[in-house]
Order: sequence, then C-alpha cells, then structure tokens
Amino acid sequence: MITTIVQWSKLPEFCYGPIAFIHEEGTRIHWCTYKQTKTHLSGQKPESNSRSNYHSVFVNSTQFSYQIPGIKAQYSYNLPQTISKFFVMSDTHNNTKYTSPLNNIDFDFLQHNGDLCKRGHLNELQTGFKNLPTKPMLFATGNHDYGYQQGQFVKHVTQRPMNYFQKINNLFFFSVYIQHGLENDAFEFLSQNAFKAVSAEHVFISVHFPPYATGKYGANKTLSLKMENFIDSHPQLKIRAVFSGHNHNFAAFRRNNLMYFINGVGGGSLHPVYDQSEMGGRVWKTESLHGPQEVIVGDDASYGYQYHLDSWLKYTRTEVEFQSEKQYIQSVIWMQIQF
Repeated sequence: MITTIVQWSKLPEFCYGPIAFIHEEGTRIHWCTYKQTKTHLSGQKPESNSRSNYHSVFVNSTQFSYQIPGIKAQYSYNLPQTISKFFVMSDTHNNTKYTSPLNNIDFDFLQHNGDLCKRGHLNELQTGFKNLPTKPMLFATGNHDYGYQQGQFVKHVTQRPMNYFQKINNLFFFSVYIQHGLENDAFEFLSQNAFKAVSAEHVFISVHFPPYATGKYGANKTLSLKMENFIDSHPQLKIRAVFSGHNHNFAAFRRNNLMYFINGVGGGSLHPVYDQSEMGGRVWKTESLHGPQEVIVGDDASYGYQYHLDSWLKYTRTEVEFQSEKQYIQSVIWMQIQF
C-alpha cells in the first residue's frame, strides 16, 4: 500500500474566487481557500474572526475596487444602475469551456440557472466557479447543486435561500426551486411577493426545471399549469421571460406573448436524440426542431409543444439587451424577440 502525505504548505492557497453575487442593497464577495484563514477583504470590516475555508464579505455598494490578501490582482466591481445587457446560461456541470470566454465579452451580469455542479461536492464547486467570469452573478439552484446535503454547499457560497427575488433598478428577478417536492413553497413564494414587482419595468422568472421542454426529460404538466396560473393571475406584472435549464438543449416557446427559454447547454453533455419508443411517443429526431408541435395524447411531458418556436442541440446562451427604444432577447443563434 502506498501512502500519500499532503503537505498543506505545498498546496496552492486558493480553491476558487472571488465571485461577486448580486444582493439586496449591495454585493456579496465570496472565495474559498485550501487553508483555513480569517475572513478579510481590503478596506472592509471582517464579518468573522474565526478561521474558515469559505470566505464571504458583504459590501454595501454596487461599484467598488477591492483586493483579497494572497491574490495580487486588483478587482473592479461595477453593476451599473442602468443595465444594457445580461447573459443567461445553465447546466455548465463543471465544464468551463463555455464560461471562460465570457470574461472577454462586454455585459453587465450573468444569470446562471443551475447545475453548476454534478453532485454539489466541494471539489465540483472549485471547478465550476474557478473560471466563471468576474462579472456579477445571480444564481438559481439546480437539482445537481441541491443533490448533496440539500444544497448546503451552494447556499453557503451564494448566501441565498432556495427562493428569492432581486431588484436591479427597473429589472426584477424571481428565482425559485420547484423540484424535490418543493414546488408548493416556490409558487407560494411567488404569490406572496408578486406585489413587490408591480412597479418594475421588466420582470423575469428563473427556475431550473422548465415549464415546457422538448429535450430528454420533457415537461411536467402539473408544474407547467401552476406556472401558467401564477402568470395569468398577475397580469399587472410585466413578465418578459421565464428562464430555465435541466434539459440539455436550447429551446424557445411563446405563450400569450411571453417567452420561455431553456438554456441547458452551458457545458454539460448534449442529450442524445431519442426516438418515439424511447420517449413514450414524443418525436425528437433531429438536431433542430422548429415551429409548434403536436401535443401527444397521454404524454404529459409533451405539454407545451403547442407553444414551441425553436429547439437546437447546440451550446448556447441567451442575451437580454436593453437599448433606447429597442429591447429584445436573443440567443446565440441570433433569434431576436422584441418585447
């Protein structure tokens, strides 16, 4: 038997970070170190005097510069009051190939719709967060992030509950988790907090599990109807889109002029093409699917096909851009949807 001795003095200091999470009234900077050290951020009061591997500091601002002891780099954080563009992607599953290039693209923040990890283990968080852009981020928990200790690692990192909302100037984001039997809590949260979004010019809902889907897992009709009921019951809200993932493909749906996007191809493996027998009657045989499709009787997973616009088996992201007198959502296949 060979015994390997790890000398802590030989380990690199940092696991990952820093990561900037958008929060109410400011920003939460998070990073992780292999060695247990005290929480510290230059120019900011420490939140704890105890040693830890996880470090999190809240800064009561959306524009500032900072440095972390042990890292030579100076970081500049800027979440502008007026948002010009944000990106949406999901299901990166530890693959940084499609997130790393975002460091060189101009946008204001990233909405990640879950499944950063495979099982929510610490080493997966290290990989998943390591090369994410230094831009601010909103994060919606996915089933793989939740899978280990009910998402404790991810909640510790993001300092967010499973269901939360975030206002950014005239934008309002709901983030809810509807898997593992938690859908009632999620929709109750939406209903109880809907009034807070009434004054927002643009409202978005982020949820990992999709209301409609053409990919491997399909839709869940019960959850789809609950989402429709919430949206139909709150016509006063200017809801622009519902963002999701879980199915590893890109898909776009439109119901009553509201857009539903699946961005489940942020780095995880593309789901294979399934034939009718394997999918209980659903047809998904090509790398792209266009236009409304037949809802198959007896197959609730095909619910929402009647609202289908396009599906692609390609790695994609969705971009939401705001300009004077021009506001639209587009995917990397450059399908533009005005709103």
